[in-house]
Amino acid sequence: MTLEFLALTIFAGIGATYILLAMAIWNSRLGLPRLDFGKAMSMLTYAETYEGQDPPYWAGTAVVYANGIFFTLLYSTYVAQFLPGTPLIQGAIYGVILWAVSGIFYVPVYLREGFFLSHLHPMAWFASLIAHGAFGLVLGWLAPVM
Repeated sequence: MTLEFLALTIFAGIGATYILLAMAIWNSRLGLPRLDFGKAMSMLTYAETYEGQDPPYWAGTAVVYANGIFFTLLYSTYVAQFLPGTPLIQGAIYGVILWAVSGIFYVPVYLREGFFLSHLHPMAWFASLIAHGAFGLVLGWLAPVM
């Protein structure tokens, strides 16, 4: 892995994560629930540390970006080679895989919001799918593949 590959992958992860966060918040413009991943991650990661006070929003957003970069590195170095289609299709498939794993495992177990955010809103699953799908499309567009 070269330094150039690593830098391009990190850049792609930052860009894709920005789109994920933007789409999650802008979903309200589409009549869907607004998903605030930054706040959810700050509460999950740092709530006990702040003993009853809300942890800083930037800390949760930093965790979301770190996760985005990690999942981009995983995609670029390993997963993309097993996905069919053009880079955009590969990225979209990867985004849907991340959405499914999140909805089946992460959301119910850690966030306690039910499968695919079912405790939040009846259409929260779709809002999350749009955000993760947009993440995957940008990833497929920008991320280099090893």
